[in-house]
Amino acid sequence: MKSTYDLVVILPVGPGDNPDFIVDTIESIIFFCQCNLKLILADDSQQGLGQLIQSKFPEADCLVNAKSNGLGGGLYITLSLAFKHAVENYQFKTLLRIDTDALVIGLNPQRDAEELFLCNPNVGLGGLYKSGIELVDFNNNVFDNRWPRNYLYGITCTWRMFKRPVANITLRKYFVKAFANGYDIGENIFGGAYFLSEELLIAMYGAKLLPDYKLRNSRMEEDHIFSILAKSLKFDIGDMGSGELPFGVFWKKLPASPEQLLLKKKKVIHSTRSWNDMDEYDIRTYFSNIRNAVLA
Repeated sequence: MKSTYDLVVILPVGPGDNPDFIVDTIESIIFFCQCNLKLILADDSQQGLGQLIQSKFPEADCLVNAKSNGLGGGLYITLSLAFKHAVENYQFKTLLRIDTDALVIGLNPQRDAEELFLCNPNVGLGGLYKSGIELVDFNNNVFDNRWPRNYLYGITCTWRMFKRPVANITLRKYFVKAFANGYDIGENIFGGAYFLSEELLIAMYGAKLLPDYKLRNSRMEEDHIFSILAKSLKFDIGDMGSGELPFGVFWKKLPASPEQLLLKKKKVIHSTRSWNDMDEYDIRTYFSNIRNAVLA
């Protein structure tokens, strides 16, 4: 019989990750996601980082890749195997895929995801939703979506498809299905952190998409791949980043100052690597001090 959890958390671990920062991210999840949760470490480090972290959180599952899968289609493989492990072993309300340079800074973001999926059964992914050419977020940051739109079109609809024929022709198959279901070219969920519904993951599992190994060598990022696969199965992407919705995420830095993120009621943030003159240690210290003040 499968164990039941409110939340499953998938944390991919790579070769360059700082163990102390990984622990800090996990502690932020445990502190703010006040529910019955299961942590799964997807270890692609080839350095035993996942097992090191598991020694500090012994109830976590650690899935170790025999050899490195890397990024792009390789990260899609790594995450798919973790998603498959979750579907085969657990029942859950939501699943959070979160990077090691992300933090949870607000109370119970999983409940926001539960409400999104309950009220919109057709939605399978929730986070920062990107569509069209440009997206302007809550703090007026501009996400330029031209590259994924142009690249996806090139590798699925032009002669460039044959540069990586196995991966690109396979991606084209899912792209055509997604397009027939209303997919906008380049539409995606931002990959630093996002929620998935159990219904979507079960559908992907049944369609043998966890994983499709033919996508291993794709140069599309995993968030774009999962977005296309979700749309190919007639699932939509839900916005959880606009206004005061819980996601405050950007690419290689925070989307706003720590103070502004709290003011805007953000609960999941990315990336902790920098904000103006603050480095990752400064940012993490700022938020860990808030957690410690509550515990004091």
